[in-house]
Amino acid sequence: MASHARWRRHVVGYGRPAASDPALDQAGAGPPGGGTPPTPRPWTWAALLRRVLALDVPACPRCGGRLRVIAPVQDPAIVRTILAHLALSGAADRPGPAPPAPAASA
Repeated sequence: MASHARWRRHVVGYGRPAASDPALDQAGAGPPGGGTPPTPRPWTWAALLRRVLALDVPACPRCGGRLRVIAPVQDPAIVRTILAHLALSGAADRPGPAPPAPAASA
């Protein structure tokens, strides 16, 4: 559902109480201690992969510790240099020959 769709607030609640919730009217207009409630932050790519695919991307395969992104590498020349240093080609193996076609029955 689009972010500005008319019925989005009725479908996607994110666990927040509705604006007309009587508990909010009794407890006050904000969180304990005053101020405004915190705004939800967007999902990180790792959190989305963990939620959708049950894949924990930032888990270290050796020690189980947490990895962190230092910087994205997007320049193809730099990617080739890094892959060459790691003795990786970056290109997939060439596919083998196609399987033979089934023989036509007469």
